Amino acid sequence: MTVGVACFLGSICFLILDVYFPSMSNLKDRKRAVLLDLIFSGVASFLWFVGFCFLANQWQATSPDELPLAQGSDAARATIAFCFFSILSWAVLTLSALRRYLTGTSTNLFTWQHLDPPPSNVRATPYPIPNGGTIVTTNPYQAPPFTETLDPQKLTQQRPVAPAF
Repeated sequence: MTVGVACFLGSICFLILDVYFPSMSNLKDRKRAVLLDLIFSGVASFLWFVGFCFLANQWQATSPDELPLAQGSDAARATIAFCFFSILSWAVLTLSALRRYLTGTSTNLFTWQHLDPPPSNVRATPYPIPNGGTIVTTNPYQAPPFTETLDPQKLTQQRPVAPAF
């Protein structure tokens, strides 16, 4: 029961942390939150496994003489089944947290969500001129360097001239 209550309270805390996670701006805090989730899920999975093994061993060691009317046998089977399915669910949560951690370290998951997008209506200010004025142009694009106009008369093929020695 202690493991179940601790896992329930931990799940509530991590649910709140997952809601708060996108607004975290500190990279170290985001990394710690994911690592804490990974560690907690791993420990919970291990504790449910230990509980399952203990309950299955106790069920196997119980003789029919100790329970002549088979009282509590359905509750014991249900508890053992709950422990088994808890192992599976916490193992999936552990793998999910591990995937989230590995994704964050390889693709910079821990920093992209808190950055604000640049405003779309802001225009760059022109560069100042040394005499105090500014250059304001109506065309925001510059002409490419080294452009030439093509004259159709110059586009005719010319025969190469042989070198004279």
